Amino acid sequence: MHSITRAVLACARGLNRATIVVIGVVMLVLTCIVILQVVYRYVLELPLVWSDEAARHLLVWLSFLGGGVAIAEGLHPRIELIDALRAPSVQKTVRIVVAVAILAFLVCLLIVSADVARTYNVYRSLGTGLPQSLPRAALPVGACLMAINVLARLLETFDDPRPATPSKP
Repeated sequence: MHSITRAVLACARGLNRATIVVIGVVMLVLTCIVILQVVYRYVLELPLVWSDEAARHLLVWLSFLGGGVAIAEGLHPRIELIDALRAPSVQKTVRIVVAVAILAFLVCLLIVSADVARTYNVYRSLGTGLPQSLPRAALPVGACLMAINVLARLLETFDDPRPATPSKP
């Protein structure tokens, strides 16, 4: 395995471990906010103004951070039966083409979503008072995490001397 591939894989693994910790913290905060929301609305009959919005924004972050880890773990849906019907050399070629297409999409998503997040920086949320760019920043961050993981898998595929394996993309 080349040193560049090893470095990218090590970077991706470290980033994924850190992301899993962040996901755990976001889940904990989201759970606390939803419990507070229920208690204040139905027990105290004093609904919180900011809780719906904060929970929604955290859920967006959770989704995009989780997307990056899901790519690393090979958890996105795919049709494995079609892979099994192809010759190993064709499987490897198809995996490379699919990874390059996904990487191109993620780069486009990163560029466009970063511009959208920057544009919304001047607007403030009514419930929390935070910049509207904060929930929108989840898109470029998630796209970047996903792209790093796709790139790591792509480099791993190129370095693999075997024709193909039906494991992670």
